[in-house]
Amino acid sequence: MKKMIVFSGILGVFFAVLAQLFAIIDDSYTLGNIWFLGVLAGILTLITSMQINKKSTCIILLIISSFIGIIGTGIVYTIPTILNVVLVYKLITESK
Repeated sequence: MKKMIVFSGILGVFFAVLAQLFAIIDDSYTLGNIWFLGVLAGILTLITSMQINKKSTCIILLIISSFIGIIGTGIVYTIPTILNVVLVYKLITESK
């Protein structure tokens, strides 16, 4: 579980940086183009992997990081968001 959370965080940072480098998103600071929010979401997901023993905190942080990633980079952050949703589902079913 921890490895999958780390993979999702690294993938989020990677996609956000690549989207900026290849000009998929531009430098206009409007909703959906703030690439550094995608990087922040990836870093927040990596921080979440350290909180894996606290299930409720981990679920909240994964939801927040998915929301921030979608706001920051839009459609580019879809794969890390899907991974985060799967992880939230696993954590909820595991905690019951």
